[in-house]
Amino acid sequence: MTHPTTTPENQPTAGSNYHYMGLPGARPMLTQASAETYANLVTTLNADAGKGAIMCIHGGVGLGKTFAVNSHLDDLAPHTTLRIKVGSAKIQALRAALYKKLDLPGEPPLNSTRCETMLKEALSETPRVLVVDEAQWLDTRAFEFIRELWDDEDTRLAVVLVGAETCYQKIKNRPALDSRILVWQRYKPLTSAEVLTVIPEYHPLWADVRTDELLWIDDVACHGNFRQWAKITYLLWEEHRGNDVKWTGSTDPLQPPTPHGTPAPLPPYSRDLVRAVLSRLDPTQRHTD
Repeated sequence: MTHPTTTPENQPTAGSNYHYMGLPGARPMLTQASAETYANLVTTLNADAGKGAIMCIHGGVGLGKTFAVNSHLDDLAPHTTLRIKVGSAKIQALRAALYKKLDLPGEPPLNSTRCETMLKEALSETPRVLVVDEAQWLDTRAFEFIRELWDDEDTRLAVVLVGAETCYQKIKNRPALDSRILVWQRYKPLTSAEVLTVIPEYHPLWADVRTDELLWIDDVACHGNFRQWAKITYLLWEEHRGNDVKWTGSTDPLQPPTPHGTPAPLPPYSRDLVRAVLSRLDPTQRHTD
């Protein structure tokens, strides 16, 4: 499982549209945390002569953890990555999800020993990358099952655990698994400097917005949270794409509709419009100067 080293030339872009709500026009942004994730994935996938290691990425919700892992693995291991989003803490659900991802025949055997034997056999045939998202919900037996899969001398498995802040302590409370994790990475909110660098490039709606306005939005609503920025961007874009009316720099008057099929030019920035969007995100808050 040999993969490229980290250089500016081979930093990946997202092939699939992992952007929030499939936001048109959004660009995959290589933040400092995302670049670190790329380097950590390269280390993890290439460890142990290509067998692969275990890494854990944790942090608050909406900071871009899953997006970074998915988009980078599209570049590093596009055909060997198995993605599982945990919907249940129980090992039975994890086994069944992995059985399905490996495209094994029929239904997972009810006999746990038989099922796990089939999974290990499949994972020994070719190198794989197992991504477990929302890993903080796993119970002790499910965590141990992942460790056992990786520990098996015949499997060739790199494991990427992605979870909330609580994922860190849950794994630390399980010394057998903790001792096998090669790389830890904690995601934090974007700094003000990153907001001013990343957001104008993230979507054309923000390209010409003044820095003080971007910092105002981040201060009152986003706090460095990329998903919050994506929500606001999506709602502004939704307003813009409407065929019945097109908004301009203020809410009145309204720009007449453009001819059918002709995209309207991007509207100038308006703090009033941002306030209207913020009220949709949280009607209990008033965002005044």
